[in-house]
Amino acid sequence: MMTETMKASGTLALGVEYNGEMHRDYVLRLPTVGDEIDASDADVPDSGFGVALMAACLEKLGTIPKENLTYDLLRGLLSEDYEQLRVARDELKKKLKPESGAGGTSDTPASGSGDTATATKTSGR
Repeated sequence: MMTETMKASGTLALGVEYNGEMHRDYVLRLPTVGDEIDASDADVPDSGFGVALMAACLEKLGTIPKENLTYDLLRGLLSEDYEQLRVARDELKKKLKPESGAGGTSDTPASGSGDTATATKTSGR
């Protein structure tokens, strides 16, 4: 279970309409592997994967019940609001990452970070 420090909250610029009201205040958590699996298994087009994943990670959007925070509902967001949620998610990731040189326990690069020797060669050094 994620603690409150592992969540982002804010207010969308425009919000989404639900039951005749606009809902703007949100609480968002980071996606888990389970969320990614569920979004992959959802009956949404491949292009909608990110939206389905975002819906799974939204813990609150106004007073909309959690079970109604779905892919179909988020399709009604304007791009500006969706981008705001993406930025909030990315900022939360940055905040939770350990600072460089802050006592890490491994010299092995993180998965997907690439070979640092290759990066040095391509940087012209």
